[in-house]
Amino acid sequence: MPSRPLLAAIAIAFAAACGSSETEATEAPADPASTSSTTTSTTTAPTTSSTVAPEVSTTTVAPDASTTTTLGATPACVRVTDFDDTTWFIVNDGVMGGRSSADGAVDEVGLTWTGTIVTAGGGFSSIRGPVDGELDGATSLTMRVRTDGRRYELLADDATRGQARVTHYAPIDAIGGDWEEVIVSLVGMEPRIFGSLVTAEPFVPDLATQIGVILADGVDGEFEFEIDWIDACP
Repeated sequence: MPSRPLLAAIAIAFAAACGSSETEATEAPADPASTSSTTTSTTTAPTTSSTVAPEVSTTTVAPDASTTTTLGATPACVRVTDFDDTTWFIVNDGVMGGRSSADGAVDEVGLTWTGTIVTAGGGFSSIRGPVDGELDGATSLTMRVRTDGRRYELLADDATRGQARVTHYAPIDAIGGDWEEVIVSLVGMEPRIFGSLVTAEPFVPDLATQIGVILADGVDGEFEFEIDWIDACP
């Protein structure tokens, strides 16, 4: 199957929550400096807004026969995505002057997300996609991933009234280097606004609007993250 590029665009407003599926930019966790985006959707900045032409590029990773043994969905779990579509998109730190960059592509391997983190003036990249009922009743996500060993996090937004600017985070405890199945709990996720820890209602999977992965580990340099599939599990 030929590679299909993901969508990319720059944030135009920081009025909604970072990581939101509507008009928001995801933020780095509290330690990295700022936020931005590179998607066809819109994102939000605390005080500035701008419109930038979308930048789209692709990276295709050929399957590795020695490491891509197909694994089935976990029993009783619901397949959220195996990337048969290209609705996922990239959000980077450009809106606050950051210079991190990323590309994404969907092919027979799944989703491949690569790029470079530049901590000066920014320091994060994220990739995310919409959900609509797939997380109902879930308490965790099981993800089949292959990473470079850097410290990635799951991000998630919900439609809970009164906290539209809150994005919830949980660590993705992948070892790195080979395909592995990682379980990420949706219980006790950390709520943040623009990278700062806040007091907020817990994440509600039944009201989930968006999930994604963010890299904001405070380290300059290249990264690579692949996802075969994601399941929502009770």
